[in-house]
Amino acid sequence: MAHNCSWARTAEALHLHVNTVHYRIDRIQALTGRDLSRLDHKLDPRAALLCR
Repeated sequence: MAHNCSWARTAEALHLHVNTVHYRIDRIQALTGRDLSRLDHKLDPRAALLCR
């Protein structure tokens, strides 16, 4: 989220391959039932990360 949902920039920042980022996002979506391409589904996780 810090990289405006750019998987390539996220992968670069985390020193990962972009496919790894895609896999992890897909896994998060499967576990949470959220579609992180939707703004309303991004807000709760973003708020939780900001509150930690």
